[in-house]
Amino acid sequence: MKISDIILIAADNLKRNVFRTVLTAFGVAVGIGSLSSMISLGKGVSTNISKQMESNDLFTGLTMSSRSIDFDGSSNKTILSDEKKETVPLTDSILNEIRSWEEVATAFAEQIKPATIKLEGKSAVTNIKAIPLEMSSFYPFNKINPGSFYSSESEPSVILSKIVLDKMGITTAPDSLIGQNIEIITRVFDLDKIDLITSKKKQLPVKNDTTILKIKGIVQTSSFSAGIFNDGIFLPPLTCSFIPSIDLRNVYDIINGEQGKYGKYNTVHVRVKDFSMLKTVKLRIEDKGFSVFSIGDKLEDFEKIFFMLDTVLAVIGSIALIISVFGIVNTLIMAIYERRKEIGIMKSLGATARQIKFIFYFEAAIIGFVGGVFGVLCGKLVSQVSGNIANSQLGNFIDSNIEYFAFSWEIVFFSILFSVAVSILASIYPADKASKIDPLNALRRE
Repeated sequence: MKISDIILIAADNLKRNVFRTVLTAFGVAVGIGSLSSMISLGKGVSTNISKQMESNDLFTGLTMSSRSIDFDGSSNKTILSDEKKETVPLTDSILNEIRSWEEVATAFAEQIKPATIKLEGKSAVTNIKAIPLEMSSFYPFNKINPGSFYSSESEPSVILSKIVLDKMGITTAPDSLIGQNIEIITRVFDLDKIDLITSKKKQLPVKNDTTILKIKGIVQTSSFSAGIFNDGIFLPPLTCSFIPSIDLRNVYDIINGEQGKYGKYNTVHVRVKDFSMLKTVKLRIEDKGFSVFSIGDKLEDFEKIFFMLDTVLAVIGSIALIISVFGIVNTLIMAIYERRKEIGIMKSLGATARQIKFIFYFEAAIIGFVGGVFGVLCGKLVSQVSGNIANSQLGNFIDSNIEYFAFSWEIVFFSILFSVAVSILASIYPADKASKIDPLNALRRE
């Protein structure tokens, strides 16, 4: 028999019991659909979400300080701890040097002051943060709407985070807030109360100081993508420096006789041009004697988790495919008993055991191919629907839509190829059993 004859015989055999063939192919389709969906989910999560992370400030920014920075949360440590080591002051010359590095997009001293803000009769406790002009071209400040970024380092205006407005319970249309005055209330020392510290009233020598500025713009951020710019209100650096506030870190340094030891700035925010440059910049800064913290260091941990997720999802998908293998074995074994006479006649006419095996191999291959194609199509459809549902629920949280399922042509091709290969493997036992049928016994039974 020619190979074309074997293929035609295999196809005709499958047509004899269409319903059983369809059910068997359906089982393969379920297995391949599950497998391809799981693999595409793992690839989508690891690839697309990693890219999303790398593109925002969480993974392109780092914080440097003369003090030891520890975010491990250990009970015997503090966020900014002073270890006994040689301290390198954080000065303007250091800041300017870092800004000149090729890998650095921008670097600026972090000015963060606690404050209470009042707007439209409502108030909230938050932080005011100094943001330089060059940040207007970076996320999230390149997406201010409504309003715009301030135009000078000393402009008496602020940019509000939409999150702050939500905390305050302000439901007014954002457009109507542009140009309105906002009160910024900070705590400052009150020299008139110094003599009352030891009095029975135990009244602290502090008072409120109010600064009134205009709202220039509103920026929408999310906890997933904005990093240190997620919450608060943002001011030009000079404007922020003119707002009086008690700096507890400086007070602590004065008490310990360490005023000026750490330089002009407590911390500096550095943003690199690309995530791939983050590690290089971090090492260069550490070589200068500064402490550095970056959540980008944790991305390797995320990638390990993604790899484990890929493996688990692939195993889950494979289980569904393995179950369908039993369906193929069952279908072909039943076909042997139904076609014993036919197999006996073919062998008596000269068909070899190898040719009989190939008939069953091709039957299984056809089932695997049809099931693989429909499985991939169904997997793609289910993945699309699932991705849309996920984005509808999580889109606002992560500030963008993400392709959770990465259905590439490689996945489609190898899923179908794998389906055919597994189906052929499942047919080895039935094919071997059919090839060993004695034609005399087969014809005698009939």
